Amino acid sequence: MTEQKIYTENDYAHWLFNVPGLGNRGIDKLLCNGMNCREVFEADAKEFKGIITDKQIKSLEQTRRNWDFEKEALKLSKKGISFISRIDERFPEKLKNIPDPPFALYVRGKLPDPDKPCVAIIGARMCSEYGRYMARNFGRGLALAGVQVISGMARGIDGISQKAALEAGGTSYGIVGSGVDICYPEENMDVYRQLCENGGVISEFPPGTYPKANFFPMRNRIISGLADVVLVIEAREKSGTQITVDTALEQGRDVLAVPGRITDRLSDGCNLLISQGAGVALGVDDVLGRLWEIQKGLEPPKKEKAEENEEQDSMRVFSKTVEDEIMDIIDVIPVSASQILENLNSKEIELSIPQLMSHLMELNYKGKIIQEGVYYRKKMDV
Repeated sequence: MTEQKIYTENDYAHWLFNVPGLGNRGIDKLLCNGMNCREVFEADAKEFKGIITDKQIKSLEQTRRNWDFEKEALKLSKKGISFISRIDERFPEKLKNIPDPPFALYVRGKLPDPDKPCVAIIGARMCSEYGRYMARNFGRGLALAGVQVISGMARGIDGISQKAALEAGGTSYGIVGSGVDICYPEENMDVYRQLCENGGVISEFPPGTYPKANFFPMRNRIISGLADVVLVIEAREKSGTQITVDTALEQGRDVLAVPGRITDRLSDGCNLLISQGAGVALGVDDVLGRLWEIQKGLEPPKKEKAEENEEQDSMRVFSKTVEDEIMDIIDVIPVSASQILENLNSKEIELSIPQLMSHLMELNYKGKIIQEGVYYRKKMDV
């Protein structure tokens, strides 16, 4: 007698995710009713009455009859693809609480490191030379600072920024509107291959799914959902980029925009965002500064302090060493020496650049901080 194969809850989740017409909301209705994925698989169809539609019940039964767990797992394994459902501990925490969260993701490569900051760079497909330059500049600069770059692997701003990040030795993640085994557009094949090796290609669509126009707005909520900050580089006033911005704001993400000439239609979207309250990104330091504020849960450091706080601040300086003050500023979000100096000045701690560099070298020597190019971050185990 052959021993019956034992499947994991994630295996049953893979089946449930592939029931045509069920979708994330249908799955949520079933699981919120008190059953897990295996119990849904083993349950009588009568138990689903009133929870999902008759059409969905019929689709579920048909898929259950035809589903081959081992065959489906082998298909993914041969292509180097992982299936990660919401019940899997690897599923990104950032995506669990966004509106209409995906129940599962297919991943070729890996998922973003949750302990490192993520910035989504988005913008026009038919970008200008200015847009291309800024995409390269921000993609490379953020990568050198240890920031993970997320985008949609589309032509234009997306692909250019991701390529720059990868060429700088950083990691990047492409959220695609197709299966992760399909490169679209084909002209970004070099970026696609690098993403698989030094980051990941991520999708909620099963392998073999070809891109469709209505898939791209869906994937945009994942791009912004995985990011700490969304950076817009060139966008027309009415464009697909605005969809990502809207989902980012709905999710509570910070949005920064790169300004452009008011006569340039490709900058209309960015300039409008800035006029409506989005942050201005003139360089990489602006993005890193915002990440630092998010990490600390602070508003931007102010140049002037309220009089009632001056005495308290000066007492803190005398009770702490300069290196303690520097360590309060440096965190897992990389910051430049100029940002550290600015924050020290806001605390009324006056240091020259040579003095600051001496302290930074000492902290690096002690193993308390890590230098990455011209940026500094706190060592994770400190």
